[in-house]
Amino acid sequence: MIQTRLQPRFKYWTIGYTILCLAFGIWGGYDYWVAIPRQEQQFAQYLVAAGIRDTLELEAGKRLLNDGELQAYEAAKQVIASYAEPPEPVAGWDKPLQLWAYVIGCGVIGFPWCAWMLYSTGRKSWSLNDDGSLTTPEGLIYANMVSDIDMSRWMAKSLATVKVADGRDIALDDYKYKNVDRIVAALAERFHPGQWTKDARPVKGADDEDDDEGDGDTLIAAESDGEAARS
Repeated sequence: MIQTRLQPRFKYWTIGYTILCLAFGIWGGYDYWVAIPRQEQQFAQYLVAAGIRDTLELEAGKRLLNDGELQAYEAAKQVIASYAEPPEPVAGWDKPLQLWAYVIGCGVIGFPWCAWMLYSTGRKSWSLNDDGSLTTPEGLIYANMVSDIDMSRWMAKSLATVKVADGRDIALDDYKYKNVDRIVAALAERFHPGQWTKDARPVKGADDEDDDEGDGDTLIAAESDGEAARS
């Protein structure tokens, strides 16, 4: 019996994407709900303090400031001095980017999708049994019900399609599942003998031999026509 299991490369890549999506979602949420509002508040506070300072400095050049104005002036100077550098305003695109790209795109959509992909793909398996039957996630397909295997996308996409006598198509994906190539090779040998190797690769020269046989048939037909014409 040949049984599939999850490809290590697919498993580790999907785990990596799942972790990245979660991390980006958390980072985007922190920026959107904590860091950006704090930066906006600091920038507004700095602007108010700078405005009070500048206004009272102008007034001080014209008259003596009263006690309340002096206290306000000192408080504004303390706020300004608390910043090593003046706070920068938040870019207009920053908050929407954090929300849609990271919170929603990565956290709300990307993380659940990757996690579900890992879970649902890991639950599935296919096996080619010793009696020629095929066990699939949809159930058992008896050997006499397997009618063919479509190899047209195998070399380009690592996908093969098992044809069932009742009209169903069963997709076999070598990118996601290990040992699919062994199942495909066994079925290809059964339904397309001489065209595929035991490791599911096309036999070199098989198509050329078919073409040569066709050319030979054409040549024989042409010679027969010539002999008929001479007679």
